[in-house]
Amino acid sequence: MPYTHFNRKHSLETFRGDDFLDRVVSERALVGFLSNAKWVKLLHTLVAHHSLIKECQVKLIWEEEPTGRLLRIDADTEYRFDYYDQAMEAMISGKPRGWHAYREIEWLEFPRYLTEQPGEQDLDAIQSALATVGQIPLVLTNNSLRLEAYRSVAT
Repeated sequence: MPYTHFNRKHSLETFRGDDFLDRVVSERALVGFLSNAKWVKLLHTLVAHHSLIKECQVKLIWEEEPTGRLLRIDADTEYRFDYYDQAMEAMISGKPRGWHAYREIEWLEFPRYLTEQPGEQDLDAIQSALATVGQIPLVLTNNSLRLEAYRSVAT
């Protein structure tokens, strides 16, 4: 792998290692649907349509239940400054802070009704924007649009 800013930062930060993430995926019988390249394309799309995104909740694969994490995206979010080929820095709220590899993200969810303020999101517009990324698993309900990066194959 060529040396990049991500490699340098990766060596300086504490990460959930690949062995740990592989174990979580195996124990939970998860199947992943998004490659790192697809995540980068997705984030480019979210940034381009940031005005549509008022709230985006995040669940990480190693969390048993959602913890209220949010994905932070705005007009100033930039590739190779906030997000990289394999991970993002300081874009997901909660602890641990810092870097999160894309393979740690179980799902992104766009709630119709905002949790911290009055108002709602246009889920149809968000879904249309996400459709430009290509085939990604989206589940639309009356109350939310969820992008599933992983699904459980356990019965």
